[in-house]
Amino acid sequence: MFSKSVMTACLALVIGIGLILSASPTAEASPRFTLANKTNKSLSVDIYNGDDSVCMEASKTKQLSAGETDTYGCAGKGKGRCKIEIFKGGDRICKSLSDTCNTAIKVKDDSILYIYKTSSGYDCQFQ
Repeated sequence: MFSKSVMTACLALVIGIGLILSASPTAEASPRFTLANKTNKSLSVDIYNGDDSVCMEASKTKQLSAGETDTYGCAGKGKGRCKIEIFKGGDRICKSLSDTCNTAIKVKDDSILYIYKTSSGYDCQFQ
């Protein structure tokens, strides 16, 4: 059998390791999403971090050429998503129906957004 001091030391070690692991920040992969521009026009994409509740300043802006498909990401910051706004010229397209900081779209990790031109404007479909 183990002595009381050895058992106490083992218990202290287990508790210490548990405290270290619980205090460590959880590793969060940055959310990634794909945009497929199925139009014949170039689009501009403003990408906001997952925790940006007011969408004041995009963390990055990307250009997506006509017919191009590309994958982007952001700092999810515990939300597991990015927020995006898509523009053709100065006009915002693919608006969110919910009141999300200037009608930005919430894009979850591994989602794909297809953007099509229709006779009445633009159609944006998630997969």
